[in-house]
Amino acid sequence: MFLFVSIKSSFLFGGNIYLLNIIQQVLSKLVNVNTLSFAIKIMLAMIIILIIAIYAMLHDKKKKYFKLLLIRTKLEPLISQLIIDETPATEEQLEELRQITDTSLARQYMVEELMKSKQNHSGEVSERIVTIYLGLDLKKYSLEKIHPKNNWHIIARGIQELYMMEQLDTYEEIYKYTNASNEYIRNEAQIGLIHLTGFKGLDFLEMVLYPITNWQQLKLLDQLKRFPKKEDFSSSVPKWIGSGNNSVVVFALKLCYEYQLIQLVDEITKCLQHESANVKTQAIETLVRLENDQTPKILLQYFNQASRSDQLLILDAISKMATEEDAAALIKILDYPDNLIKLKASIALSKCSNSGLQLIREKSLSNPEPFQRIVNHILSTT
Repeated sequence: MFLFVSIKSSFLFGGNIYLLNIIQQVLSKLVNVNTLSFAIKIMLAMIIILIIAIYAMLHDKKKKYFKLLLIRTKLEPLISQLIIDETPATEEQLEELRQITDTSLARQYMVEELMKSKQNHSGEVSERIVTIYLGLDLKKYSLEKIHPKNNWHIIARGIQELYMMEQLDTYEEIYKYTNASNEYIRNEAQIGLIHLTGFKGLDFLEMVLYPITNWQQLKLLDQLKRFPKKEDFSSSVPKWIGSGNNSVVVFALKLCYEYQLIQLVDEITKCLQHESANVKTQAIETLVRLENDQTPKILLQYFNQASRSDQLLILDAISKMATEEDAAALIKILDYPDNLIKLKASIALSKCSNSGLQLIREKSLSNPEPFQRIVNHILSTT
């Protein structure tokens, strides 16, 4: 009897476990099916939302395109006529333009067209374009753009509009952005100051903390070329050379190079001891440009401290300016282990000293490699 009950209990208990396993599997499948169904619904919803968003964006672009087309059709002939006319725009003409430029899209198009036209004209035509810009109160529109709350590209655009339209009274507003954390904003502001005031615009060099890229330096120098009257800014250069911003020091040296500030040779020479490799290289290039009878001596005294690339730069320059007095220093350089430096020093020595080539020939007797090849090279190029 006990055995029968035990068997029966085992059967019932085992059956229950089996039944539970079946129920668990069924529920698991139901859950998976429900989860998969839910995921599919979510994906479909996301796809629909994406399609709607793309459609809305394309529709908005299409709508904007046709609006611009209509604005262009109305404005282009009017702008062209106003620019061609030799008389200032009348109030009636300006009022007609105001009615067309009553939206932000139309105003922006108008500003862009005026800027394009101004780039292609000068003199009285350029002045008329600025008059139209002011007459339509577009300056207010540009000033709104440079509010700090705006995105960087809007601020940069506003700065460009103001300086392109010669709004000198906005100098201080633009100056504030010359040290902006955003590179595009500060670049436009720096260019803007020079565009408006020429060499006076370089004042920002005293306060800028961010690096001025090589490309930006080229653009600044290009802006300065617009001002043929070179104002005396040499008194400010020593302050810039002493800046903690290495890129400002490099740019100051480029100004010395470009405008041949010979009176600052001593300050430039001190830059050979600067911690920045870029500053040292620019100092060498500037000293070479401002060459005087002391330049070879200065460069040769610095030679041992210079980097290899700067040593090659020095030797290339020395070959064109060295004299007999510099021969002794060049002879010492012949013992450098670098064969290219040996070659360039030999070339410089052969040019500055009457006995230079003979000294190199004598050197080739005890050290034929590379000096024999160097002698052959010098002979083949003279």
